[in-house]
Amino acid sequence: MTDVDLIDYYEKKKYPSHSRAIAAILIVFGGFVILGVYSIWQLWPKFITEVVPLIMSIVATLDLPSILTTSLYGVALVVGGLFLFGVLIAVGASVLARRLGGTLIYVGALFMNLMTWGIVILVLATGQLSLGDLVANWPIMIPGLLTLFTTLLLFTVFKDRIRRAGQIIKLTGQVCLDEKGVFVPPLFTMIFTLISAVLFGAIIFQFAGIDVLLGTVPWTVESEASVGIGLLLYLFTTLFFYNIAYGASSGIVYIYMRGQDPTLGDGVKASLGVVAGLAALAIMSVVIVLVRIALQRAGRQVGGAGGEAVGRAAGGIIGWIWALVNYFTIPAMVAEGLGARAGIKRSAGLVRKNFVDVMIKESAVRWAFGVLALIFFIAFAVGGAAIGWVVSSGDLITALVLAVIFIVFAAIPCSLVLRTFDIVYVTLLYVFIRRQEGEITGKTAFSADMSRELESAYNAAKRSGS
Repeated sequence: MTDVDLIDYYEKKKYPSHSRAIAAILIVFGGFVILGVYSIWQLWPKFITEVVPLIMSIVATLDLPSILTTSLYGVALVVGGLFLFGVLIAVGASVLARRLGGTLIYVGALFMNLMTWGIVILVLATGQLSLGDLVANWPIMIPGLLTLFTTLLLFTVFKDRIRRAGQIIKLTGQVCLDEKGVFVPPLFTMIFTLISAVLFGAIIFQFAGIDVLLGTVPWTVESEASVGIGLLLYLFTTLFFYNIAYGASSGIVYIYMRGQDPTLGDGVKASLGVVAGLAALAIMSVVIVLVRIALQRAGRQVGGAGGEAVGRAAGGIIGWIWALVNYFTIPAMVAEGLGARAGIKRSAGLVRKNFVDVMIKESAVRWAFGVLALIFFIAFAVGGAAIGWVVSSGDLITALVLAVIFIVFAAIPCSLVLRTFDIVYVTLLYVFIRRQEGEITGKTAFSADMSRELESAYNAAKRSGS
């Protein structure tokens, strides 16, 4: 624990300034954007003459309703409908999380067991496999057995921690309803990720060329260097922007939980207060990504498809360990004013002491949020079908087409809401841990009833040794 606390900066309305670090980062961002825009400018004539006609021909083969292909009103209606549904879903998901809490975990566990055992039940019910054949082909039961084992473990040995997780889910919904600004940084991250992907794609197409990418023309030093530089810039800018957004939302949650009323600006200032550390963390993450790519490539060169699978598995393990070690890094950096190395060390210590709670978040709580995601997709499908039915005066095909379109685009608000819920939940868990360790005292946003329930679940888990 450090002597620095974000709440002190908030109360004084004076946050740390890192103008030099910000200037250096802006230069990197500017270089990436300039390189990407230049590439788009060079590729634009080919895009207009070749790509646009191809897209239009594909659209023509889909036999979409004319209102979607010839009317700006129809397109605007669909976009507006998607945005409206996204807002409603975000609010609705927050309300459901606040009211249902742990119930979502139970529903999620039931759903996951049904999904993993569904294929087994299906092959038995249809007679495609007998019970003896099923035993002989036992690997198909591994996902179901693992899910069932995890479920039994969670609801027996760790039942008190599940109670606590349910209360934190409720608080997650409450925070998202009270501080809707927590959705804004992840939204900008999604937008920037899309833009940076377009810029990076333009860079590699411009400087490497489609023939090189397809392997019909050998790579040159120039093409490898340009793609390598573009990849480094793309990875750094994307990961850094993600860190800044995470820090902003986490800062809002932390200040709120300390009994204050933060704004989006307070969250951004809190994140920028550790901008140098977030940049260093992004650089470390880039190195991890490059190591994973190198392992996969080395495995492919040494052992073909099998070697590639081994390399991918090794890279996946490294990525999982890195994510686990950094579980609380950004909340700790923002709340305690830590640098990257100190933040990683702090996070690793918290994860080690609270490993079960982290695993519950990545299993039971993720199942609960998955239930909300399923609700998103069903709601979008129904909403899309309703809009299609209205604008087409009862045409069933149009209703079905719009239902499918809305389901596809539901992934956007779904990802936004779930990502925000993840940030809020992890920050709340971080606050709760520090509160139980006596590092946070005084006024907090925990209600009296919730505090009693959290304390009861915490003490019960401590007594049982779980």
